[in-house]
Amino acid sequence: MTFIVSTAALMVLIYLGAGWLGVPESHRIQVALWGGGILGVLGAIGQMLGKPAKTSTPEKKAPLAKTPTIPQGRYTGGFAEDALTPTEGGRTNMYCRLVIGYADAKGAITSRIIDVLSYTVAATPDGEVVAYQLDAYCEMRKADRLFRADRIVECHLAETDAADTEVKDLLATLRDAPATTICDDQRAILHPVAMQDLVIEYMFRTPNYRRVTIQPTAFGYTERSRGSLREKTLLFIDGVAEGKMKPQRFKIDRIKAAWRIGVDEAEPSIAALFLPENGRC
Repeated sequence: MTFIVSTAALMVLIYLGAGWLGVPESHRIQVALWGGGILGVLGAIGQMLGKPAKTSTPEKKAPLAKTPTIPQGRYTGGFAEDALTPTEGGRTNMYCRLVIGYADAKGAITSRIIDVLSYTVAATPDGEVVAYQLDAYCEMRKADRLFRADRIVECHLAETDAADTEVKDLLATLRDAPATTICDDQRAILHPVAMQDLVIEYMFRTPNYRRVTIQPTAFGYTERSRGSLREKTLLFIDGVAEGKMKPQRFKIDRIKAAWRIGVDEAEPSIAALFLPENGRC
């Protein structure tokens, strides 16, 4: 309807304009019809082209998931890495097996079993010394990894008979952990021991064995995971031999037999004297 009205108005205007220009009456109607029609069509086309194209309603995007707030600093005095100043201290050649909840750089928290082999310390703005970086073997990654103590959100002792395994003071736990040493290219965990004297048949020089009475002071062993089991292997006994003043190291593969004082029969398993379940746990 709008097109017809506007076209008719154009025709009237052209008719009048043609008369003013002196166009003969016989041609004025034709000029008005043709001119008004052409201008009306062109106007309609221009109006159509000038309208904005219809766009589809944009889909609503799901809100971005917020990065979870990580309770960092639980074991570092409530401070995160930027507020911690590395300082002298820490420890090497040690062993502490832990189960931790660990937050990575993206905020994802995973449960890890780690064997801590050394650690460094740092000072908080309050002057408190806390654990800083833990150098440990990660069972999940099957490789050595560095763990930031401020990203540990939960910590428990692994494989212990204690009723409460939660670690409340990480630094104190690491300081109390046993030391390690190298024996025949293996990392051995040192464990102090107080027990009665033993008589052992020991190969001091190949191929001869000699009986000697020793007072055990410590023993060394390795730990490895074998499927769902944790295997412990006895490597050596540190002890003071009769007539000696300083401790010596007696390797298990050189001990042929061992007797407890006052017992005639040899022990069926030397490892069982020091490790539970015949060296397996």
